[in-house]
Amino acid sequence: MTRKKAHIISHSHWDREWFLPLESLRFKLVTLMDEVEGLLDMEAGFNHFHMDGQMIMLEDYLAVKPAKREKMKQLVADGKLRIGPWYMLQDAFLTSGEANIRNLQYGLEMAKEFGHVEKIGYFPDTFGLYGQVPQLMSQAGFDTVVFGRGVNPTGFNNQIFDSAFASKYSEMFWESPDGSKVLGILLANWYSNGNEIPVEKEEAKVFWDKKLADVERFASTDEWLFMNGCDHQPVQTDLAEALEVAKELYPDVDFIHSHFERYQDAVKQSLEPEKLQTVYGELTSQQSDGWSTLANTASSRIYLKQANEKMERLLERLAEPISVMASDAGVPYPHEYLAFAWKLLMENQIHDSITACSLDEVHREMEVRFEKVEQVTMSLISNAARKLTEQITIAETGIPITIFHAGGVEIAKTIEIELETDEIHFSEMHFEQIPDELAKLPAQTFRLETSEGVEIPVVVEPLGIHFNYDLPERKFRDSYFARKYKLTFIVENLPAVGYETLYAHAISEVEPEVEPSSALTMENRFLKVEVAANGTYTLFDKMSGIEARGLGAYEDVGDIGNEYMFKEAGDKLRVDTLQSKPEISVLREDKLGKTIIIRHEIEIPESASAAAFAEEKRRLVWHPERQSPRSEKRIILKVATELTLNKHDKQLAVRVKIVNNADDHRFRVLFPTGVTCETHQAGSVFEVTTRPNKQAKEWTNPTSDNRKQAFVTSGNVLIATHGLPEYEVSENGDKLELTLLRAVSEIGDWGDFPAYEAECHREITADFYVFLTDGSKAINSELPAEVNALLAPVYAMQHKPSNKAKTLPENQNFAKWKAANGLVFSTFKLAKDNKRIVRFYQTATEPTILQTIHTWGKSTILEETSIGQEKTFTVRPNEIITLKGV
Repeated sequence: MTRKKAHIISHSHWDREWFLPLESLRFKLVTLMDEVEGLLDMEAGFNHFHMDGQMIMLEDYLAVKPAKREKMKQLVADGKLRIGPWYMLQDAFLTSGEANIRNLQYGLEMAKEFGHVEKIGYFPDTFGLYGQVPQLMSQAGFDTVVFGRGVNPTGFNNQIFDSAFASKYSEMFWESPDGSKVLGILLANWYSNGNEIPVEKEEAKVFWDKKLADVERFASTDEWLFMNGCDHQPVQTDLAEALEVAKELYPDVDFIHSHFERYQDAVKQSLEPEKLQTVYGELTSQQSDGWSTLANTASSRIYLKQANEKMERLLERLAEPISVMASDAGVPYPHEYLAFAWKLLMENQIHDSITACSLDEVHREMEVRFEKVEQVTMSLISNAARKLTEQITIAETGIPITIFHAGGVEIAKTIEIELETDEIHFSEMHFEQIPDELAKLPAQTFRLETSEGVEIPVVVEPLGIHFNYDLPERKFRDSYFARKYKLTFIVENLPAVGYETLYAHAISEVEPEVEPSSALTMENRFLKVEVAANGTYTLFDKMSGIEARGLGAYEDVGDIGNEYMFKEAGDKLRVDTLQSKPEISVLREDKLGKTIIIRHEIEIPESASAAAFAEEKRRLVWHPERQSPRSEKRIILKVATELTLNKHDKQLAVRVKIVNNADDHRFRVLFPTGVTCETHQAGSVFEVTTRPNKQAKEWTNPTSDNRKQAFVTSGNVLIATHGLPEYEVSENGDKLELTLLRAVSEIGDWGDFPAYEAECHREITADFYVFLTDGSKAINSELPAEVNALLAPVYAMQHKPSNKAKTLPENQNFAKWKAANGLVFSTFKLAKDNKRIVRFYQTATEPTILQTIHTWGKSTILEETSIGQEKTFTVRPNEIITLKGV
């Protein structure tokens, strides 16, 4: 009979900011690390400390005590301080696939600088896990993951071997949709099951009798895991003594002060694989009561989700690709600055930060960080674009404008740019005289054409005379006044990854303003839209013949939950707009298309019932048991909806502006899907996942809220969104609900932590697109790739005079590949060795062919090496494929 081995791992789960702001917790972190250093140096029997799998914890410590860097390196090299693999512990579903990869890349890079990385996929408190985790870990060379949520452990007395998301053991296999498989270790008794081990014998006996039995209930081997720590837990300074007491009390158990690599190796040697269950795909606590899945963090402080997605797309779809393009023109690729931008963004992607389940102080600081990320990223984008435009060969007439795009497929897009003409610099005339001089110039408009001379319809809006300045490379700021115009136009076939140069020609004729019609319909060659008197709209797809009616009604419902979880108010009072009579008018109609605006004034309760809800919060009533009704006092919620259909749009663009002055409520837009079905599909991290509409029998939560990335489709309706990750599909699939706003007042029911700013008293602007399609076929169609391109930003730059040699073509497409339906473009960047990287992920259920013009080697998500020199690649279903230039 083998001996039981109790592996005790010392750690502190470090939420960088949460119920205290960053600097308050950093103070505690420095204290913790100083104590850890002393114990690792001086205390016999205290051998290791696990740094929670995230390098930012060490970075934050060294920001205060930089002189400790060499000491930390020594402790890592000695195997005492266990670090990596992540830069920070992110939320999985609210961060993009590329953000997850950068998190791992930068974390590993930093850990290697310190001498060693703990090679285990560590997800102690991630709020659900995407299905491609095993594939990402396998490509990174990891074969084991440790996680705390997503699978229901059942133990010996509740065996459920036919359940997809319940496991008898804390050990199991976990398989990605592509077939990649890793060993999964569930923290079945949480990451604090060995916390505060007693030294006094009687207390220790009570403690260990329970803890040993708890672990034995789920363990498939005699290697047992005890996590000695918890959230922000100070290190247990008398642990060595406590373990000596345990050894004396339980002579048949080996108590080992361990670390994860030792523990996982011991488990793998002891495993009987045939005993273990395999779980497949995403882990979101499907086999649970549904109350603690934390899905509603996707709608807390929705403005943070919108800002995060915007920054991810700027980095992934503009900063990195344009920097690659500029490297062709001799501009050094900004590896360090891109890493700086990504890491700054990642500070906001930590699981208690981007989920918006922290104090107001935390989330106010996040908004400042997002502003900083945007400043850094736009500087990278504008610098690379400027360097490129200086070297693009241009025609002798007209004002050149170059449009940059990296959405992965050719696409038509509506572009806006502010164009300057007639600059008069302060060096040419006294600045006080310049505005009057410019005002004397005759009115003008512009004709826009491609480099081949094909005219492009353009709408020109004069913006008046404005001050601006140039920043020459070798001179002081060069100030000027100029006339400014907003040009709006459509480019039909933007390159998949590249740029296109257009020319604006000033003309003296000023086009007369077109009076918009009063007809509440819009139509182009793809779609027809009709707006009803209640503000809902009907879409008819001319290509497929699919029609959907009654789209776009709104529903407001009371929310007496918290930043983590939605709970409907006890009176079940819901207010919708189906019987409303909003003000509807045509906002614009021009040569490009048409916009209709719908103005609702919706009478809703101002909050939950003040006295009843305050009492429930004071008594810390668990949210499923709350019953507070909504207030009898009513206020007006103003909602303006803009529906836009331009000439080449295959989808209806919707912008909703909500001026929120109410508390304790959730506001959604509703879409009848036209079809009943059992499943729906949603974008996720490197996959399109198919989810059941009906939850498991264990599910008791009356809602089935889910998280998505990019889009969700059910029946005949597909909704693509900018930063709106929460949705719900009805059990029979006939209704899709998209959350636009959720307003709550506290962090959660585990304590009395007010968070009044989570009520979101601000204007919320939500942007999304409505497609009509056969949703059941989305995975095997071009739709995921088209949505990916639709959501990608573009960058337009007016050329400035330059003496640089003109060596680049007017138009260039860097996407030298051809991919079948189902393959979605993910990144175009340079690896650390300056070799080009292009990455795709497969959504189709059958293998597809990726054909390239140039030779590539096949790499991994770490982009360090590559194999082969090929031009044709067979991509497996659900494979994430990374190609590296050779």
